[in-house]
Amino acid sequence: MIGDIIDKRTPISAYQPPKPVADLTADVKKDYSQGAEILNRSWNELNDYSVIDRMNKDQRTFNALVDESVENPAEAWKWRGTRSKARKKALAMHAHLTANYIVPMVSAQNDDDEEDRGMADIMRDILDWMIAPTNSNYQSSFLMASMGMLVNPVTYLGAEYCEVMQKVKTKTDNGYETKEVLDEVLSGFQAPVYSADQILITNAFEQNIQKQRRVIKRRYIEYAEARAKWEDHENWQYVQKGLKSVYNEEDGLFYDVKDDEHPNLVAEETVLGRREDLEVVYLNGIYMGETDVEANPIKFRDHQDRPKYNVVPFGYHRVNEHFFYYKSMMFELGWENQLYDAMSELVMNRALLEVEMPIAISGVDDIDSDVIFPGASIAMSDPQSKITPLLPAANFGAGFEALKETDDSMGESSVSEVQQGQLPAASQKAYSVAQAAHAAKVVLSGVGKTLGVSVAQYGSLMTDIAVNHVTVAQVVELGGGKTKLKYKAFLLNNKNVGGRQSNKRIVFDEALLGADMTEEEQNDASLALLDQVGYPNHKEHIYRVNPELFARMKYLVRVDPEEMYPKNKEYQQALDQNMYTLLRADPLIEPEALLRRLLYSNYGGEGEEMISKNTQMLPAIMNAAQQPAQSAAGARAEQKGLSTGLPRSPVAV
Repeated sequence: MIGDIIDKRTPISAYQPPKPVADLTADVKKDYSQGAEILNRSWNELNDYSVIDRMNKDQRTFNALVDESVENPAEAWKWRGTRSKARKKALAMHAHLTANYIVPMVSAQNDDDEEDRGMADIMRDILDWMIAPTNSNYQSSFLMASMGMLVNPVTYLGAEYCEVMQKVKTKTDNGYETKEVLDEVLSGFQAPVYSADQILITNAFEQNIQKQRRVIKRRYIEYAEARAKWEDHENWQYVQKGLKSVYNEEDGLFYDVKDDEHPNLVAEETVLGRREDLEVVYLNGIYMGETDVEANPIKFRDHQDRPKYNVVPFGYHRVNEHFFYYKSMMFELGWENQLYDAMSELVMNRALLEVEMPIAISGVDDIDSDVIFPGASIAMSDPQSKITPLLPAANFGAGFEALKETDDSMGESSVSEVQQGQLPAASQKAYSVAQAAHAAKVVLSGVGKTLGVSVAQYGSLMTDIAVNHVTVAQVVELGGGKTKLKYKAFLLNNKNVGGRQSNKRIVFDEALLGADMTEEEQNDASLALLDQVGYPNHKEHIYRVNPELFARMKYLVRVDPEEMYPKNKEYQQALDQNMYTLLRADPLIEPEALLRRLLYSNYGGEGEEMISKNTQMLPAIMNAAQQPAQSAAGARAEQKGLSTGLPRSPVAV
């Protein structure tokens, strides 16, 4: 799409589209040029670097690259490495941010803006199912995006739902025949990661990507991949490897320009305009949209069928209140990392000289390296001979103090040494260590909130995919020309239900479509489900969901930054034990659920086997354990808890 028409010798392309397509291409080319200019111009916010140069510089800092070339042989002995402090800080920060795979919390509201906790729980469970490694690449992409935000001015995480077919060969009586089947690897919910230079925007001072007038996604793909996706398009015949079709505004014609940097690849550029509801793909500058340029709506829609950009920016922290791009952690620590390496080079090189000090020898005796070794005893014939060190005594204390000050400063901007797993020095007071840990936690909390904003935006895209694709019915052929709707069932293993660790099965039931069940009818349906799972010895809970009601809900997404902090298992075990001792006799607490929580904290799923199956003695045990004085409200709550069999039964929604 972008290229230089050097002179009149540039050949005219065989691809010459109709005027509406040419006009759209000319308009898109302006936005493409604007987006490329934003990436390549210098910004004060990035210390007078462009986005591309800033990204490359910060990546060199993270990768701890060292110039090993030595022009002067006399300088070859010097240590010129790196201590990789910035990289170590980034890895420690990444470990904290990814202690858990963050799944946003969801609130559901119906058409009357009333909260529906049941539907919110179902949506949260669907999101849990979507991010499982067997169902998507979200977990690996989340790790890459969270690392990218520490290194780059911005990293993008996309949300897509794909249905990709693959050709398979099956053996028949007449040989092999080829048929198309759904590619389970490439299909379904996908979370692609885009680097800073793969996304073009039109306004560098608008932080909300949904407010960008246009967003352009670009990448280079194999010719075979492009052919598999687009060979049925009428313009595919014009697509050639390493040859771009460039529109010339002066004469309105397209010219073929060689792409010397990517001679064997095809540039795929997807142009998105949310306000105008436009999505068009160009391959090497060739239009691959519909014949009618107005019939190219954005494919990604929210659950109310409104167009939406399906990429979310991730970054370390904002530079100011307007600039779109972020200040990465490597940008934050870059100068101090250079200072630390420079001081390390000075101190270590002087230490090398101190260990093997160069000396000056005066007199007639020949003393060289052959006789200078540990424990050597040398007799000199010349009484005037002297051996004198060439360098004065070194002040190593000042050098190491400078290193310590630099290291502490880097810890204030990222994570402390203690948070990286190192024990504090014996000379440090506990109060000082606690203060440093608290300050580092504040920094971590700020980064966590920034990450939480991006994850919340991404979670909104995930709920749209859940409603529009994951939970929709599939048409199944029954034979004889008959069809029926079939919904997918979702199985989630080892979930906490009423204090019990068990499996959850979510079933979208077409029999509930159009049904308006009373509370009594819902309770009857729940009892029927209990019989189906074999209550009370069941290890699975079943939830029936009305697909229509689920799709009509408004889902609000939020993220709790506390989810990002690593959990201390020993601390949690002690806390659960204390809470069990404190609340065991409380009439408002469900005792079996409290016990299950304690057992799961210590024994995981094996704790379930320790629960007694004989619950008839439970009332007597509870009465003996409770305090003599008990309120009437507490007694009623206790009686209600016992009469329901303790664990909450599955609810038919």
